[in-house]
Amino acid sequence: MKRIKIALLSLAALGAAACGDWIDLVPDNVPTMEMAFKTRTNAEKMLFTCYDYIPDHANPWSTPGIGAGDEVWNCAEKTFYYSNEAAFRIAKGLQNTNDPYLNYWSGSGSVSTRCNNLFVGINICNTFIDNIDRVPDMTTADKARWKAEAKVIKAYLHFWLLQLYGPIPFVEKNIEVSASPDEVKVVREPVDRVAAKIVALIDEALESNALPLYIRVRDTEMGRLTQPAARAIKAKVLATVASPLFNGNGDFAFYKNAEGENLISAEYDPAKWEAARDACREAIESAHEAGHALYEFDEVVNDISDTTRLELTLRHTIIQRYDQELIWGIRHLSTTRDLMGICNAPLTDYQQGQQIGWCKMMHNPTLDVVEQFYSDKGLPIDEDKTYDYEHRYEVAETPYHGHEYYIEKGARTARLHMFREPRFYAWIGFDKGKWFTLEAPSDEDSFAVYCKSGERAGRSLDCYSVTGFFTKKMVSYELVMKQGTHTGEASCHYAFPIVRLADLYLLYAECLNECKEAPDAEVTEYIQKVRDKAGLDRETGSLEATWAAWSKNPTKPTTKEGMREIIRRERMIELSFEGQRFHDLRRWKLCMDYFNRPVRGWDVTASDETFYTPSYIYFRKFTPRDYFWPIRLDDLYKNNKLQQSPLW
Repeated sequence: MKRIKIALLSLAALGAAACGDWIDLVPDNVPTMEMAFKTRTNAEKMLFTCYDYIPDHANPWSTPGIGAGDEVWNCAEKTFYYSNEAAFRIAKGLQNTNDPYLNYWSGSGSVSTRCNNLFVGINICNTFIDNIDRVPDMTTADKARWKAEAKVIKAYLHFWLLQLYGPIPFVEKNIEVSASPDEVKVVREPVDRVAAKIVALIDEALESNALPLYIRVRDTEMGRLTQPAARAIKAKVLATVASPLFNGNGDFAFYKNAEGENLISAEYDPAKWEAARDACREAIESAHEAGHALYEFDEVVNDISDTTRLELTLRHTIIQRYDQELIWGIRHLSTTRDLMGICNAPLTDYQQGQQIGWCKMMHNPTLDVVEQFYSDKGLPIDEDKTYDYEHRYEVAETPYHGHEYYIEKGARTARLHMFREPRFYAWIGFDKGKWFTLEAPSDEDSFAVYCKSGERAGRSLDCYSVTGFFTKKMVSYELVMKQGTHTGEASCHYAFPIVRLADLYLLYAECLNECKEAPDAEVTEYIQKVRDKAGLDRETGSLEATWAAWSKNPTKPTTKEGMREIIRRERMIELSFEGQRFHDLRRWKLCMDYFNRPVRGWDVTASDETFYTPSYIYFRKFTPRDYFWPIRLDDLYKNNKLQQSPLW
């Protein structure tokens, strides 16, 4: 009897069955091939095991995009809660070859680096694809749909590995037990070939016409793959290999596999951007056909201003349970709840006492990321000729007009906190900044955050913001904590976005810009959609007019290089704290700049206005080898045809 291995995660992934919605990714063990495909029920459990191997994108401990980049820093040196946080160790430059952190290549069982072997997940997908037609009590349509889903999952797992390791083996078929030792020794394949195979696999799934356009039964199937999701993944794959890290990167021209093949293209190919452009357009068209649109807050909340309603649109783009902007996302109950807890700031004395449960306040934006947000004119603060950039760290009393919903009346705070764009106030918590929740008497009388040492959200012995800022973006306004009454916990049960429509819009604009000699209306159309949602350009009507009216560099949007910089900045702002920046900076080949900057924040040890002194927290070191993660040495000893990642 042929046996198969199905890995089970301890996390309550994608929602427990008792919650009554989203798919359940904690299947029962199915020990044999015959049993796995004997009934529809068992086959469905195996399909959900395939889904279970998709990395938990909301997990700050084990997802590099959330915890290993330069967006946030935390007080791991002081608190037990982050003491084994593997992603943060990568952020600090501690990756290694003996026992690599976040080892998605071969997995790791240690507490501090526990991570799934994604090649096992790929093998399970292959087994499922090869055997699903054997199930007797299923319709042909369901078999086709499930097979298409498994193909896209297989493609996505390969893509995840490609983003982290670059050249990887592509596992088309599982290796037979009877295979010779040489047949087992796979080699790393050129990135372009792997990407082509990933895309071909997604195309197979799409050409079957088996994937639904949208999820009809939300209560049990949210999180499963659709046509727009598959097309969006394809677009991201093609945009990644069109980007500078893989397209014309001569720095790794020396890197070859055991068969002598060049693994990373040193020759620039503009056709790669054209393929990515076309894939983005098809993904957007499919998403529109399925009813996806940029999110707008439409819930009934009495007596709130238009300013607050815009803030809730921006905050609930991520947290809204059934969000039309979400193209694909998976709900992991425990990690979305934990993520909200480590982002939350205590607004009352009672909340301060709830640190371990709900107000850990340890996932903190860095000062550099805070500064990347635009001014209230919709421009970078160092380019806005109306913004007092030179004196941004000075302390002043907040002008009430225009800030009544953003900053406590009459408060003295850093000028950096004043005259900023709506996304800054919706997504960043800062000293004396207002934080609207349903617990507030009104939106104008919202609680403010007090961050200085000794204050409610200030430095403490255990959990505190090490930068003086908070990731407000991930915290629901419905989360209310009073003595004996905690409400809004259901708001934690959301699907963390893997891809949403704004991401696709900006990716399409990027591809269009790279395909043209100079930007035109087609390029700016999709950037403008995102900026309009964010409340920008209302005075001028367009980003071009905004730059012409207020920028020190008024012609910037008219050049390809200038528009490239604008698009990249827009992505880093719009998709902040969602795990996208980490991968974007890598594919843009900009990590040597961004990831080598000192980590800065306010002086959180201060109890007076010296709090607003920029302070160095950590000096990072990123080298060219860090673009491609290492393979564990033990895996190389087992396979002498497997090349180590370059420079390790």
